[in-house]
Amino acid sequence: MDFPWLPLAFNLTLLGLALFICRALNASQGALTWNGALLFLALCLSAMLLDFTLTMIFASAGFNARTPYDSFGSRTAWSERILTYLIPCAISLLLALRFRRRQRFARALAGRGNKTDREGSVQIQTSPYSHSELTL
Repeated sequence: MDFPWLPLAFNLTLLGLALFICRALNASQGALTWNGALLFLALCLSAMLLDFTLTMIFASAGFNARTPYDSFGSRTAWSERILTYLIPCAISLLLALRFRRRQRFARALAGRGNKTDREGSVQIQTSPYSHSELTL
């Protein structure tokens, strides 16, 4: 069994691309709304399910002649490919949980002391005793 390094590198590149795009969208909106790791996890799980379905269809089909796709349509080949899905899925799951933690922290921080007025400037509470605020 040779480890499929190229598909793993491709999946990790797709994970990085999803994270970059969602981070750019979050920066343009000024809020943590797009979780790129969670989106990639959903896409990776659906790709794994589709790959399993197609592999089982080709593996159960009774071909009389040997075809060039027999090496891709076996259960053994799918079990080798499953690692190229599971490793990026595990990484994206950890990154999605980390994003959720950052999102909760940002919401708690925004609700605790920082206020935004109508012009878009931020007011920071400087003293909890005198209730003074600093406008930025």
